[in-house]
Amino acid sequence: MMLRSLFTPLVRRLTAPSASSVRAYVTKQQIEVNKSVLRNAGMEVNPRTSVPEPLISLSDRQRLRTDPLLSQLVNMIMRDGKKMQAEGFVQKALLDIREHCKSDPYKVLSDAIETIAPLMDTRSARQGSKVIQVPRALNLRQRRRKAIVWLLDSAKKRNERSMYMRLSGELQAIVNGTSGCLEKKLQLHKIVLANRSNIRTTKR
Repeated sequence: MMLRSLFTPLVRRLTAPSASSVRAYVTKQQIEVNKSVLRNAGMEVNPRTSVPEPLISLSDRQRLRTDPLLSQLVNMIMRDGKKMQAEGFVQKALLDIREHCKSDPYKVLSDAIETIAPLMDTRSARQGSKVIQVPRALNLRQRRRKAIVWLLDSAKKRNERSMYMRLSGELQAIVNGTSGCLEKKLQLHKIVLANRSNIRTTKR
């Protein structure tokens, strides 16, 4: 994976985590790999907070802007032009996913986005004096944008303190099948099916 070696995980405590704190979506082989990575994890002190954080190289930080999915996610989180802040949310969210799931955070992110991304949407069109909904197919970027909008809306409604924790929790909820985004996707596909007869009524 492109970001497999990106975000090295935080140093774990000496005691092993309890079974209830370890979420699903991980194999034994992945756990053993992450244990070896954790033992060799480098740390650096954040000058702003004086708190040790995982050592991330400059080249790895650039991947947030070069990878299409991560770049689109960062740009949609960004507010008032504060791109560094949005990148920090994504970085910490991926670290939190690795800490709890013991799995590749980029794979969890891409699987979650692909799970809730709709294949089709509807647009308004006029037929005589009526306004009808006409189904249309979405390209890859449109599908991801719709999924990220749902993801961020659901993450804002969660009870965690920080934005990155809410984002991480929502991504894990999608993978585990407990997120409300899955219901939104199902409802949209029902609307598309209900209006499939309107496809022939529009001009090409």
